[in-house]
Amino acid sequence: MYDNFIECIKMNRVLLAAITIAVTLLTQGCVSKKETKNETALKITTAEEFTSFVNDYNSGQFHVSDSLISPLSVSLENDITITNDYLLPIGTEDYPFIGTFNGNGHTIKCCTIGKSPKADNVGLIGFAKDSRIKDLTVIADDVVGQNSVGVICGYAYCTCISGCKACALVNGNSYIGGIMGWASYSAITDCCYDGCVSASEYMAGGIIGMAEFCGVLRSYAGGEISGYDIHPISGSSADEVMLSECTNKMKVTVAREGDIEKRKEMASDKLTNLLFQM
Repeated sequence: MYDNFIECIKMNRVLLAAITIAVTLLTQGCVSKKETKNETALKITTAEEFTSFVNDYNSGQFHVSDSLISPLSVSLENDITITNDYLLPIGTEDYPFIGTFNGNGHTIKCCTIGKSPKADNVGLIGFAKDSRIKDLTVIADDVVGQNSVGVICGYAYCTCISGCKACALVNGNSYIGGIMGWASYSAITDCCYDGCVSASEYMAGGIIGMAEFCGVLRSYAGGEISGYDIHPISGSSADEVMLSECTNKMKVTVAREGDIEKRKEMASDKLTNLLFQM
């Protein structure tokens, strides 16, 4: 009876994950485009404009408390190269990034993302909430932080990342991922990471480090990954993350014995199809 009870809990968690991902895909426009009225549209064409936007956003100029003054839509209009020694992430816990960041297929190149190895929530987008990040390529030498570190996004809640590519050396303590560090109730679709991911403590993944009721669909991870409690795609427990149609080309250089087996990909094509039928 106890074993049946445990299996029932696991099934319900997987079902909850599927429903959560489906809601995220729909509400954040990963399945169909969502039109938003009265939004603040911001077009970025140069590195100077980008740096100015990051500074303004993190100082709270777009916010009232932890909410936006109006819905925000950021559009990258050109490839840009940031020549600063480091690039600060967009969005913090006090002023999370909320809205849409559309790369329009363009590329952002920079030296380092993150100022301090002791900082949390480090990525191009540091802290995202109720957002969509799409069609963007980020190439960096390094992405450095402590916890929740990823090239595209450090920490995300109810956020969808789609059509993004990333290449960098990503270093941190815990919850380290190639695309995203730590995500709750979020989805990553059609993304690609190529580089090295290293976690000095635990939870690392080629695409996502730590996932709570999330999904990774049709994504690719290549390069090397090292640390403890790791998986080439997602470092999280398979009960809380759905992985489907993902490609793993990562070389595991350091791992605690048995970690890979504990985190086998449990997603099925039937559940994936369910997401797009809801």
